[in-house]
Amino acid sequence: MPIGVIVLLCIVGLLVLLLLVACVRAAMMGGKAAVSSQPAKTQDMEKADGYARSLSKMIQCETVNPRGADSSAKFSRMREVLEELFPLVHAQMERTLIGDALLFRWKGKDPGRNPIAFLAHSDVVEATGEWKHPPFAGEIADGCIWGRGAMDNKGNLCAVLSAAEELLAEGFVPPCDVYIASSNNEETMGDGAPNTVEYLKKQGITLDLVIDEGGAVVNAPMPGLKGNFAMMGIMEKGYADVRFTARSDGGHSSTPPKGTPIARLAAFVNRVETHSPFKMKFTPPVKDMFRKLAPHMAFPFRLLFGNLWLFGPLLKLVMPMVSGQAAALLKTTCVFTMAEGSGAPNVIPTAASVTANLRFMVHQARDESLAALKRLAGKYNLEMEVLYSSDCSPVTDTGSERFRFVENCVREIFPEAPVAPYVMLGGTDSRHYNAISPCVVRFGPTVLTPQQLASMHARDENFGVDSLARSVAFFRRVLTAYR
Repeated sequence: MPIGVIVLLCIVGLLVLLLLVACVRAAMMGGKAAVSSQPAKTQDMEKADGYARSLSKMIQCETVNPRGADSSAKFSRMREVLEELFPLVHAQMERTLIGDALLFRWKGKDPGRNPIAFLAHSDVVEATGEWKHPPFAGEIADGCIWGRGAMDNKGNLCAVLSAAEELLAEGFVPPCDVYIASSNNEETMGDGAPNTVEYLKKQGITLDLVIDEGGAVVNAPMPGLKGNFAMMGIMEKGYADVRFTARSDGGHSSTPPKGTPIARLAAFVNRVETHSPFKMKFTPPVKDMFRKLAPHMAFPFRLLFGNLWLFGPLLKLVMPMVSGQAAALLKTTCVFTMAEGSGAPNVIPTAASVTANLRFMVHQARDESLAALKRLAGKYNLEMEVLYSSDCSPVTDTGSERFRFVENCVREIFPEAPVAPYVMLGGTDSRHYNAISPCVVRFGPTVLTPQQLASMHARDENFGVDSLARSVAFFRRVLTAYR
């Protein structure tokens, strides 16, 4: 038999063997039964209605805080409402104002221990378009509290303050100091959270655990999944706004030279869009996510995502075709969002620019990603200016004692939802807290419907009354079970 045929047969045999191994591994993962997508109902409806009324009043405080605006009066009113709603929190905790950012300190039994912290920003984005319920009325209807900020992020703030208020009334004292921080400009990446972290640093404080918004209990977060899953954010991608400028001598449009500014910019944008300069990779946090989710997937998906060692190269090609979200899990992303050129249609601009938003992934973080873009921009004779940037956050260790503690609390309050780590594609205040805490968990203890997920920063934002009650139960559990 010719040597070439022997080699071919060996290759085919090896592939068959590998596929057989992958099938056996997928079968052994179990194909766990689909979990219920119906969350448990709250038993104490009187308490649940009280939480809903509190959140309604918080929503009625319009706290849109545009960059550069003086919104202090809005947050002053918000603080007045919080004091009315949570009198024991204000009477028994130390309250510190850092600009318009709010920080409570709940003294624990052992002041020598490192504290823990809960974060929930109080600013909201604008509310445009036609809403089913007025965005700042806080109406309670159809089992939900409606309005801007209900889910992002006044619901979490209401839940953690409600839990603290109840526990104070019961005489509970936490084992260590507890901080509750609410920044005033998270939506505009403002200085509320950084200044709060700097304040804590000056006090010599290191936090053992930080819990902020991020993941939630959502239905079918990935293809091949059914039912609810609790997605716990373990890292955030980095962020940058970058401007690219093309210059020329200008001139009249009737005699255009070659390589005008907008033509060069267009060629550059097309190059980035069609041939990304960024590497695709299944990083450890993404592998960890699929390792936890794969056993719950239907067999074809379980076969693929449960055997990344074999199908990883194929999935790197396929996933970007599925959705932008799938692609964003594997690489740094760059999208062009703004453009500026001549002030008249018949004038060649002396300078034209496009601005891009980047989200860095850990395997090609800020410096490397920006360097790749700068090299490419140079080929089109473009200047690059970084307007703002922050690197990827550290990855929270899912095997750490503190993370496993939060994971157990999630399982107790949301038993219908298997837990999985995930990479946050957006940003939160908690990225600043990585500087003073080894364990930052990004999880809003909230059961979200597809409509509620779609309403984030969009119309008809709302928070379920039952879901709010379970959020309070989660924070109570964390506080009372923490050791």
